[in-house]
This record gives sequence, structure tokens and C-alpha cells, in this order.
Amino acid sequence: MDKNEPVRRRRLIVIVSVCLALIIVAVAAFLYVRTTPYYSLHMLKKAIVNRDAKGVLRYLDTDSILDNMAKDVFARMDSKEPSRNKFEDHMRSAGKDAARQLLPQLKAQMGEAITDLLLSYNDRQLSANLRKATVFALVVTTHGDTAEVRQRGKDRVSFTMARAPEGHWRITSFNPEELTLLGK
Repeated sequence: MDKNEPVRRRRLIVIVSVCLALIIVAVAAFLYVRTTPYYSLHMLKKAIVNRDAKGVLRYLDTDSILDNMAKDVFARMDSKEPSRNKFEDHMRSAGKDAARQLLPQLKAQMGEAITDLLLSYNDRQLSANLRKATVFALVVTTHGDTAEVRQRGKDRVSFTMARAPEGHWRITSFNPEELTLLGK
């Protein structure tokens, strides 16, 4: 038996052990990253760029988004000046009731509307900007199973997310003031 044989075995054991440790760390890091809001936002962006409506809907909780938009609209209606008379009060109440009754129909049609929008939208400049965009331009603050997302350098929350039972994150509400900035 050669004197170097035990040394070679130790080296081989050390090299194999280091490789296994690196593989385990890489797999654990990948599995962890897949459970972060950043990864879900990256996958949402990828689905939008690829015009994959099913993929987009995986990362958007359309029911919660519509519910939260309705709450925002109702809150703004209530925060405006109070009704001047009973008729105006009844009209506001009727408007809220009509919106509440339309909400289930809107929820049912939201997936189809997003699909149609993705397939028909053809703004090359916006698509190019989206391709270049990175999720690291966002700041994500998590609180358990919810997360607030804002643009870097801004104090205002742009949208909120919640962890889905499957482990990924879904957008549940948009800040209405941030949405008005997108239209400009």
C-alpha cells in the first residue's frame, strides 16, 4: 500500500463533502428564494412579458383587489362632504348597493378581461421598459404572511401582497393614489 493512499482518500472525502455541502446550500437557497415576494414579483413580470394570462392570474388575487378597490371607493365617498339632504344620502346608498351587487360579476369577468388585455396590448415601449425593469427597484417589507411593496425612494406603499396557501405571494391591493400616477 502506498503512503499517499490515506492522504488521497482524505482529500477525496473532503472534496466530496464540500461539494455536497455546496449543493445542499444551493438547493436550500433556491427553495427559500422561491418563497419570497421578490420571486413572485419576478414571475409576475415574466408572465406579463410572455403574455401568459394564467401565469399573471397566479400572482394576482383579483377578488381581493376588487374588494379593496371597492372599499377605497366607498371610503372616499364617505370622506367627501356629507350629504346635503336625504335624497343625496339615498342616492349614495343606492350607488354603493349597486356597486356591491356588481362586484361578483366583475370578479367572474376579471380573468377573461386580463387575458384579453394581455393579448391585445401592443405598446412596444412599455414592453421594452418592463423587460428591463428589475424587482430590486422595489422595497418589500414583510409582516408575517403579508407584505407591503413600495418603489425605492418613496414612502408611499404601492401595493400589498399576501402569501398564498401554495407558498407563492399574490398582489391583494393597489394604492389608488399610486394607480393615478400610472395614468400620467
